[in-house]
Amino acid sequence: MVAWWRRKVVPRARRAWAAVAARVRARKPGSGGILKLHEDVQTCGYKDVQVMFDMLTSELEAAAQAQKPPPKRAPPPVWPGRSSSTIAAAQ
Repeated sequence: MVAWWRRKVVPRARRAWAAVAARVRARKPGSGGILKLHEDVQTCGYKDVQVMFDMLTSELEAAAQAQKPPPKRAPPPVWPGRSSSTIAAAQ
């Protein structure tokens, strides 16, 4: 049983763990992201690159503002029931 476990289960678990660890691996702060890209674009000597980056960021900001809020839930149905005054009058 132990040999089967080591032969079948352990290698698959190691591969799965390695795949998860590669995706979740902690990144160094400042090593990437939009701020790093912004710095790289600003230091670039080509004006067209800076203009394209400005166009991209303005489009992203406009799209974020234009996103629709989640739809509101419909109010619960009103159940036609008897009110306490109707019940008291019937008695």
